[in-house]
Amino acid sequence: MTDLTWEEFRDRAPSSIALLPLGAVEQHGPHLPLDTDTVVPRQICLQVAERLPAFVVPPFAYGYKSQPTTGGGGTFPGTTNFDGATFTACVRDIVRELVRQGVSAIALVNGNYENSYFAIEGIDLALRDAGTPAGVRVLMVNWWEQLSASDLDEIFHGAFPGWEAEHAGVVETSLMLHLDPARVELGRIPAPSAQPLPAYTVLPEPPGRVPPTGILRSAQGASAEIGARITGRLVETIARLLAEEFPAFTGHGMA
Repeated sequence: MTDLTWEEFRDRAPSSIALLPLGAVEQHGPHLPLDTDTVVPRQICLQVAERLPAFVVPPFAYGYKSQPTTGGGGTFPGTTNFDGATFTACVRDIVRELVRQGVSAIALVNGNYENSYFAIEGIDLALRDAGTPAGVRVLMVNWWEQLSASDLDEIFHGAFPGWEAEHAGVVETSLMLHLDPARVELGRIPAPSAQPLPAYTVLPEPPGRVPPTGILRSAQGASAEIGARITGRLVETIARLLAEEFPAFTGHGMA
C-alpha cells in the first residue's frame, strides 16, 4: 500500500482486497528477533498478494499483552504490550479508515495469539461506526489455524510437538529460517525445557512462570525446509479462503 501513490490507491481500493498483518513486539527466545510475530504474517500477506488482486497494508506491529502460557509473559525485556482497549481502538481506526476510503474487502492476518479477540472487537466497532455498509466484509485470520492436522502430520512426519509447545519453537523458528534467515541465531537455540507451564493466571505476573529462555518447549529440529513447506501451505490455504470469501474480486473460488 505504501508503495502506491494516492491516485493509484484510489483506483485500486474498490477492486482489491486489503491485507492487514497484525503482529507484536514480544520476546522470542535468545535466537529470534522481537518482531517475529510481525514478520511472519507480513511475509504471508505479501505472497498471497502475488496471487490475488490485493495490496498489503503496513503491519500493525504492536500486540495485546503477552501471556506466560502463550508468549512468555511481560517480564522479558523488549516485550512491549498494548492494553486491550488501546489495541482494539487502533484496529478499529485502521479498518474504519479503509472502509471510508472505499475498501470493501479486508482481511486481517494475525501473528500473535493474544491479539485475536481484541482484533475482532475492533473490526466489529469499526463496522458499527461505518454503519455496516452494504457489501463490506472483513475477515480475521489467525495463520496457525490454517494448518490442518493432516498438514502438520505431513510436514512433521507425524512428530509435530503440538501448539501448546509453540512459542519461538520449531514452527516459528522454521518460518523465520525461511522468511528472514539472516536474523535467526541458530547457535543460541537452548536445550529443551521440561518446566511445566502454569494452567492459570496470576496478577501481577510473578517472575519465573516460564523457562528463563522464553521458549516454552524447544526449537531444536527447526529448518528452512520445514519453514518453506509451512509457508507454501499457508499461502495456498489463505489465498483459497480469500478467493472463496471475496468471489467478486477473484472471479471465482480457487480450485
